[in-house]
Amino acid sequence: MTFSALVSSLFRCLERRRPLLFTVVIIILAGGLFGFFRLRMQENIAAMLPDSGRVAATFQLLEKAPFARKVVISIEGNEETSQAALIDAVDRLAEALDPALFPVVVSGPDFRSQQSLLPWLVSILPSLVTEQELQVLRRELDREEISFRLRESYRQLLGPEGWALKGIIRQDPLGLHRLLFQKLRLLNLVPQARLVDGHFLSQDGKSALIAAKTPIAMTDSAGSEKLLNAFLQARKVLPESIQGTLVSGHRYAVANARAIRGDLWLILSCSLLALAAIFIIFLRRPQAIFVFLVPLSVVCLAAVAVGAVYREVSAVTIGFGAVLLGISVDFGLHVYFALGSGKEDAATLVGNVARPVVFGGLTTVSAFAVLLSSDLPGQRQLALFSITGITAALLLALIVLPHLLPLGKENSIPDRQKSDGGGRFLVIALWAGLLILAGWQVPKVTVDGDLAGMGMIPEELAADEARLRHTWGDVRGRAMIWSLGSDLEEALAVSHRLYQQLAAEVASPDLVALAPLLPPLAVQENNQRRWRRFWAGGEGDRILSTLARESAALGFSSQAFAPFIDGLGRAAPLATVDGFRSVGLAEIVDALLVSFPDGRCGALTLIPETSAHLAAAERVLMGFPEARLVSQGRFRTAIGDAIQEDFVRFIAIAGFVVFVLVSLLFRRPGRILAALTPVVTGLVVMLGIMGFFAWPLNLFNIIAAILVIGLGVDYGIFMVCRQSQGTACGTERAVLVSGLTTLAGFGALVLARHPALHSIGVTVLLGIGAAIPAALYVIPALYGKRTS
Repeated sequence: MTFSALVSSLFRCLERRRPLLFTVVIIILAGGLFGFFRLRMQENIAAMLPDSGRVAATFQLLEKAPFARKVVISIEGNEETSQAALIDAVDRLAEALDPALFPVVVSGPDFRSQQSLLPWLVSILPSLVTEQELQVLRRELDREEISFRLRESYRQLLGPEGWALKGIIRQDPLGLHRLLFQKLRLLNLVPQARLVDGHFLSQDGKSALIAAKTPIAMTDSAGSEKLLNAFLQARKVLPESIQGTLVSGHRYAVANARAIRGDLWLILSCSLLALAAIFIIFLRRPQAIFVFLVPLSVVCLAAVAVGAVYREVSAVTIGFGAVLLGISVDFGLHVYFALGSGKEDAATLVGNVARPVVFGGLTTVSAFAVLLSSDLPGQRQLALFSITGITAALLLALIVLPHLLPLGKENSIPDRQKSDGGGRFLVIALWAGLLILAGWQVPKVTVDGDLAGMGMIPEELAADEARLRHTWGDVRGRAMIWSLGSDLEEALAVSHRLYQQLAAEVASPDLVALAPLLPPLAVQENNQRRWRRFWAGGEGDRILSTLARESAALGFSSQAFAPFIDGLGRAAPLATVDGFRSVGLAEIVDALLVSFPDGRCGALTLIPETSAHLAAAERVLMGFPEARLVSQGRFRTAIGDAIQEDFVRFIAIAGFVVFVLVSLLFRRPGRILAALTPVVTGLVVMLGIMGFFAWPLNLFNIIAAILVIGLGVDYGIFMVCRQSQGTACGTERAVLVSGLTTLAGFGALVLARHPALHSIGVTVLLGIGAAIPAALYVIPALYGKRTS
């Protein structure tokens, strides 16, 4: 029994059991609806980011940048605003921020650092002084320098701050702790900030800075909306003369969510109007509404299938997939027009149309199945959603829909008789010319890997970002060098060795590094041994003898600096993470030391993201396989390379699978090539026009290209079946209406303001817009005839 005969027999069998059929279908759809409402969906875009491979690893490191998960708030006064008023406004705003959304708010160093930082630095000095710094002491600490430093200490003791500095001067009369001040400057994460009364103020004193942690992920648009609303509410405590501006990735998430919501109203309105026009012009009969209900019926089933495989389902994926399933209306349209022809009984007509419909569905499913190998969980979810939904729609179109549609004579487009040779060759010549022109532009297609460029960037937000960089420096745009280790000590060891080489290539003011203040314990212990040997040797004796003579000349007692002298022979405390926390530097340590879920640790070194600095870092990193250079620019390049690689890979695999399926269906080379004509035409024209207008490929064009492949081959299969076998009555009208419904649904995305939606609309409009005439005109021209 042939496949067509099998489908016809199934129709006749179910024709006598329609109540049972409808009952089973309703139960299944109701179960899908019930499962849909129990789905756990996340309204964020994290699913559209890589979760495996080198690009994913780079993105995970970027996410751990010092300011990546922080909210930066710049408070700006006018010319008449005093520093006291600005600081008061900062404190009021920090107090007003919702602690549930802003659990940690930092407007300056911890107050404890003012009290305990200097004594701590003096205590750990022997652990951090290097061989080079001891050489500096040998050269600088002659009699004149020692006398100068003692006189300076003497003046400080006589000043109002003398009571507070007495203990420090007794432990460090020569001010050796100043060696560590240079190292402390390497911890400045905000290049153009200065400290005033424990607050971060700009160089001109007209702006202040707040950095706040938040549990809301930047990809969570709903949570970001709550975060921004909470900030706007808290900002009301500021006086009219002072403005507060929040800058973070959350604003991008909200701007994109709002843009998409606004676009959807426009797009859905235009799509519905276009679909209504298509319905009135081509379908007319009331029962045709069942054709459009097919894709709607399977949305819940497809979503439940995704939920059964993935613990969390992206709402973005489901929303986009629901629109994507609109293409499954094609199956119902072919069944509708076949039954509408009324040339034979319903069972025979359904059997005749079943073979091309099934193979059309298989090619579309196969094209989307390629996305299952994607590094993006959103694309994998979309693939599973599409495969399930298209399969369910195919079954409904062939098994259920024929029992809901009437058999009758549908007004059809008059068949064109066999075309003359001139018309045939003109069509082929125009088609070939179009392919040549478009193919000439294909190599000009570029790839855009900038994730920010795929989203909405409001002018106001861009201006706020620019003002933040101008006022505070590029606090969010530095490149990162990750020193990775299996534990903290190993990471610190890598960071220490790397910094020693990097400091020779990059000027100190351009570096942010923890390594000079937190070397590994073995290095600190070696520094202490060297320190003790220095003071026990000849140079140490000379300096101590000079210190005794000059201090006596100034009137200091012989025991004034006993704590300093006695401590030279003892082991000193080691610099530790807990030590940094105890003196109010926890925020800095947490920013530059990161623990990963797998137990590994990473120490960060930051450098400006310029070509010169990146080149210097790359030269150094050649000897450090355990270190990684990560920057936003390099990540954009990596994303672009990955998109290009994925595009070629997906197109190649989808093309191969489609070719195999079409070969199994038609077997003859001529028919196979004819069936692939719409696909080739759609892709070449799409890429050619994009190359001509310099429209780059992005992450979302890949999905649209898969769509062009899946639908293009469907059109080719139906038209070749019509031309070669004379089956599938109403094929031309079905192909035309199918293409128009796709353009009405996806082509309307070209009206969107959101770059991602707009790019999908452009891709589909070009690809499907070229595939439809290729199917309707080029394939018949290649055959040289039109059959009824």
